[in-house]
Order: sequence, then C-alpha cells, then structure tokens
Amino acid sequence: MEQNYHTDETFLARWIAGELSDEELAAFKKTDAYKEFKRIDEEAQLLSGPEIDVEKALKNVQEKISTPTTTSKSKTIQLWQKIAVAAILILSLGFYLNSSKTYSNGIGDNQTIVLNDGSEVHLNSNSSISLKRFFWSNDKTVKLTGEAYFTITKGDDFKVETSQGVVRVLGTQFNIRDRITFELKCYEGTVEFSQKNMSASPQTLTKGMQINIENNTVENLTFQEDSPDWRNGLSKFEAQPLHLVLEELKQYFDIDFETENVNTERLFSGSFEHNNLDLALKSTLVPMGITYELKGNTIILTED
Repeated sequence: MEQNYHTDETFLARWIAGELSDEELAAFKKTDAYKEFKRIDEEAQLLSGPEIDVEKALKNVQEKISTPTTTSKSKTIQLWQKIAVAAILILSLGFYLNSSKTYSNGIGDNQTIVLNDGSEVHLNSNSSISLKRFFWSNDKTVKLTGEAYFTITKGDDFKVETSQGVVRVLGTQFNIRDRITFELKCYEGTVEFSQKNMSASPQTLTKGMQINIENNTVENLTFQEDSPDWRNGLSKFEAQPLHLVLEELKQYFDIDFETENVNTERLFSGSFEHNNLDLALKSTLVPMGITYELKGNTIILTED
C-alpha cells in the first residue's frame, strides 16, 4: 500500500476524502507513511505558513457551479466539494512534508539529538543541523553548519551535507567541523567524502584518518585520539595560526577581538578549556606574549 501512495496520484485525495476501500485503508494504516501523516497535525502547530481559508475556497468553487436542479447535479457538486477540499489539504500537506526541522546551539552550548533511526548527533557550540521533518528515513540527509560528532546506526545510506562536500556513511563514528576551515575525522568504521565542485573520485576514510581543507587545499592526515577534544570541554592546537585560535575562542564565548596590533599568522601550540573565559585567554595569549584588554564584549590585543 505504501507503493500505491508513491505511484497513485489520486491516493492521498481519496484518503483525505474518506473514499479508500476498507482493504486499502487497513493496509495503509500498517505503513510508516500513515504513521507520519498522523504526526502532521501535531507538528503543524510548530510551523509557520500561510493560513488557508477552506470555507472561502469552497465558496469560490461553488460559485462556478450552477445551482443544482436534479439529484445528479447535487451529487456532482458534492463531488466537486470533496475534490476542492482534497486539493487544498494536499497543498497544505505538501508544504508540511517538504519542510525542514532545525536544531541549533548558541555560543557555549551543546546538545545531543537522537534521530528516528537511533543515530545520534552530538552538536557542538554555535552549530546547527537541519533535516526533513517527515519521511526522513527515505532520504537520510542531514545538513550541517558548524561542528558535530556523529554516531550512526547500521542500515541505509546516511549523508551529511557541508559547505565543502558530502560525507556518506553506513555505520560509523565521525566528527565534522565546517567553519573557516573544514575537518573530517573518522573514529570508527568507514566514511566516504565527495568534495564539492570537484571531479576527483570520492575519498574513503577509515579509523584514524582525517581530511583538512583550507583555502581549497586538501590535506590528508592521521590522528590518535578516541573522541573529539570538544566533547571533553577542550580545544587543542598544534602549530595553528593565531587567527584560527581566536576564531575557536569565539565559538565558546560571546566575544570579539581587535587584532590590528598583533600578527595573527603566528603559530600557537596549546589548549584552552571551554568553561572559563579568563583562563582560556591566559592559556592562549600569555604564552605568545600578547596582552589583552576587555572592553564590553571586545578584547583588544597588543603584542609585547
């Protein structure tokens, strides 16, 4: 019956109008599609969209139909009424079915999202993901902005769309950071990365392999840790430019930097914790001989 829903263009209209046969309705109620439609009324309360005046729409339809003089004409009008209601509801359902659901974190926040197939997305600070609100299991695509750690259940193809390309996976654990620079690390299993707007073949990563992209330059590396440092409340750097360190600080604290008096290309090795701004600044700036002054949310940097 789920196949009828996908191939029979009249199926939804007949279901909405209450014209499915008992056999069709009984079979439809056993499908995942039916369960999704049952959720639409609840989910629709969370969505904003154009209000549809059903009575006005019906009135417009009725004005185009002459006044009934026979039982046959009366039945015809009733049929047109059902068709009009079905058409309006189908348009509304189309809006809801094509809508997306977004999960977002503010600066310094993180959360774990459990998807319908049991997969988990651990969303880092100042990041967001979006996915189809309904029938996501038919197209397991997640769009990521920022950083997230994924624990994916085995099963059908799972995709993560980023600004740099698409990550495909069947059952694994991996971390994606898509900010000024792009980083993909595979912690378990296998992932495939297809770089955006590139004709090169997709790259396959297994445990301990990573890809970095900066200024369209791709670098293939390896790593040792068992989980991302950010999940332990820590950011680490190994010979990274200061401007990337400052950008990382801005992901966890509501601050900005004035950097006219410092060389932001200098390299930094070290770390900072995410729970204390003062300690984070001392951990990153003092070892580089940089003094700082806080004015509101702006930190003015000066090189000694």
